[in-house]
Amino acid sequence: MRVYVVVILYVLSSVFSNCCAKIFEIDKILAVVNNQVILDSDIDQVLFYLKQENNTITVPLKINFLRDKILEKLIVDSLILEEANKLNITVSDMQLDTIFSNIAFKKHITLNELKNNIILNNTNDFFNYEDYIQNVKKSLKIKMLQDYLFNSNIDISEREIYHLLNEKITKQNDLKKINLKLIILPLSKRENDKAIKNKKILINHLFKMINNNSNFDYFYEFFKKNKNCFLSENISLKHLKNLKKIFFSKLDIFKKNQILGPVLGRKGLYIIKVNNIENNSIKKITTEFHIQHCLIRPSIILNDIQAKKDIFEIYNNIKMKNYSFEYAVKNFSHDFYSSHKQGDLGWISNKSFDGVFKNILKNLNNNEISQPIRSKFGWHIIKLLEKRQIDKKWKIEKEKVYQILLQRKIQQEKNNWIKKLKKLSYINIFQY
Repeated sequence: MRVYVVVILYVLSSVFSNCCAKIFEIDKILAVVNNQVILDSDIDQVLFYLKQENNTITVPLKINFLRDKILEKLIVDSLILEEANKLNITVSDMQLDTIFSNIAFKKHITLNELKNNIILNNTNDFFNYEDYIQNVKKSLKIKMLQDYLFNSNIDISEREIYHLLNEKITKQNDLKKINLKLIILPLSKRENDKAIKNKKILINHLFKMINNNSNFDYFYEFFKKNKNCFLSENISLKHLKNLKKIFFSKLDIFKKNQILGPVLGRKGLYIIKVNNIENNSIKKITTEFHIQHCLIRPSIILNDIQAKKDIFEIYNNIKMKNYSFEYAVKNFSHDFYSSHKQGDLGWISNKSFDGVFKNILKNLNNNEISQPIRSKFGWHIIKLLEKRQIDKKWKIEKEKVYQILLQRKIQQEKNNWIKKLKKLSYINIFQY
């Protein structure tokens, strides 16, 4: 019924505007979204706000392109705000003051100066100070609802993070400059299969001799002075990615003085020595442990002696296979935050542990549990899942990768949610 009323009003307003066009122009209805109406002046408000924020707005490919995009956003915002109102999401004056304080801080002005600037710069027929405040409230409501619906429900696995991180590491490695020494056994297209087979046997034999005696440089210099069936060449400071033009298979280069081969390349069969690697940055390697734990924490009720007795009883029962480590965590651990995750504490740097803890973790094998250990938090049984060495630089990159994946998933969830909202809503867009 409410839609019919809106449409009738629209028709009446159109008739009225035709009769009185010479006197004044009535605000046009551009869309109806459930019980909300989007007007032409709403788009004008957004355009005015964009001009205030950015004086240079790119001219669109067609006249109504920008207005179409704004209308689509207003429709989506209207749907989201309707859901926010259903959940009674409100914006307090304190939240508004916090936002304005942050804006003022970035502009190096006081809060009162910011408010005065808004009032002075936004006084016109269709956009005033109250409109500005309402727009900020709407934006904050939308963000609060999205945080509530998506951020807490997004799950990003370690596998996803490391898949994307490895891509970044590979790209970074491709930028390293390397110096290679090459021993080459040339191959010609005119050679028959038997000749090629004999050359492969010959270079394999030479490769074994070099590997066994660590005498690559001897043969390299010998073939350089004495030209025979083998050649010696040097590749100076090439990017790793550029080696794809020389060799037909990927080279797994990771350290200085590494010997590779035999490798098929543009000129024939190669034995390669990594003479030098020029890194773009200095590595700061740290060891990380992925651990689970079962914790018994001393308290007013449970003194340290009893806590120690309890943790050793749990440890002995696990060792005797009366129950599993996971069962102990679920039923006895005092770390309630991690107990629902089987005591999983994630990856922790070795710098987070004291000497005793660090030594015990170093000596544990994967999936092995430790004897009870005392820390400032209480008594632990630690289960080591995995250990790794990681460059601190890539630890920071890992956090960046996590944020990229998080934003991707949030956007995907949001898009799917908006599609569902649109299907369940009444949306009518009028031509303008």
